[in-house]
Amino acid sequence: SLFVGGATVAPVAPEVLAAYDAPFPDERHSAGLRQMTALLPLTRNDPGARIGRRALRVLEAFDRPFLTAYSDGDPATRGWAEVFQERVPGASWVVEDPDAQGMDADALEEARTYAFAPERNTQGVVVVRHGAIVSEWYADGADADSWTASWSVAKSFSSAVTGIAVADGSIDSVDDPAATYLDEWAGTDKADITVEDILHMQSGLAWDEDYQPRSADSSDVVQMGLSANELAYAAARPVAKPPGSTWVYSSGDAMILAGIVEGATGTSMRDYATEHLFKPIGMERADWWEDAEGQTLGYCCLDSTARGYARFGLLYLHEGRWGDDQVIPASWVKDSIRDAPGDHPGYGYMWWLQPELEGVPDDVYSAQGHDGQFIWVIPSLDLVVVRTGTYVKDPGPAVADPNLFGKYPPDDLVPGKGTKPPASWDDEAFLAPIVASVKG
Repeated sequence: SLFVGGATVAPVAPEVLAAYDAPFPDERHSAGLRQMTALLPLTRNDPGARIGRRALRVLEAFDRPFLTAYSDGDPATRGWAEVFQERVPGASWVVEDPDAQGMDADALEEARTYAFAPERNTQGVVVVRHGAIVSEWYADGADADSWTASWSVAKSFSSAVTGIAVADGSIDSVDDPAATYLDEWAGTDKADITVEDILHMQSGLAWDEDYQPRSADSSDVVQMGLSANELAYAAARPVAKPPGSTWVYSSGDAMILAGIVEGATGTSMRDYATEHLFKPIGMERADWWEDAEGQTLGYCCLDSTARGYARFGLLYLHEGRWGDDQVIPASWVKDSIRDAPGDHPGYGYMWWLQPELEGVPDDVYSAQGHDGQFIWVIPSLDLVVVRTGTYVKDPGPAVADPNLFGKYPPDDLVPGKGTKPPASWDDEAFLAPIVASVKG
């Protein structure tokens, strides 16, 4: 029998398997069986594995008569997407050689050389294809269990948590006024700002996202980080533009999103995410920072591991599915990576769209954070790539008290503490060799 993902796909006669390129009804069947056979290394050592997107496309290439003739029964009675689901890790990851997943190890080394040049301050890189880790590299002194910082990668998590809250009915719709869940906005000039406006960073609230120390006095992101009540700071920003009219990158909007989730669910975004996102995908090491008032920092500071971020990327690659569970609605994932209206550099529901990267498929999208934190998802290649920067975690509780930057300093402002940025970084220079390593 021919097995894919631990399920019998086709009990094919031995002489057929021995010469699997023998002609079938047409060349499409021959080519399909050759591809299916090539996928066997994907699962032969992992009988519980789930089938990947590429395998699913191969299966769907066969017509019903062929499937009926070479299957235990007619699978058309159930959708292939229900019978075969993408492989996801359990408590531990499957780690395989790149070649087993159709990638060239030598080509991957070019990306490793780039990332770990001394001035780039890379702490970890994880490359996942077809649900397995194919390459994983760490700086000296770091490993798969090392804490890593998210900075604004957390915004994409905030978006995901909002989608879950919509799915369970805590939030009726993204078209709801945010004031439905933020009492202090009711009856004010902010009453027309919708949840979707905030997800798109088009709230219209005045905001200055300047990270330069010389601009600290006027920078809203700095002043918010210095505040004991960060939600109050963000929510109090004045209206500068009509909602939905202008895109402004705003950590304040993401902080407000945490307030919306808390107002809708009756629990903090951190606790809600733990139950409804982290636990379902096995993201065991997740420490989301709160301000001194106990409000989750929806814009930043979700400490995890490089492997933890890879799980999140894989969840989005699988359109919100994790094994048998639909953790995030597939429709939410699609909306998250749909370009928001208006003039901006490519942005969805707090995910970056990067179709312009040379040497990278144009369906790539990413979660990005300050000082070089990234999760890239490339659906057409069934690929997730994580890059994290140098981070030394504060040993105390994840509470920004009296402020964030004393415990979570960016830009190597406090040597031996917080995050250290790369001296230079080029997404294309790093990703293109990884993409080029894909052989099939």
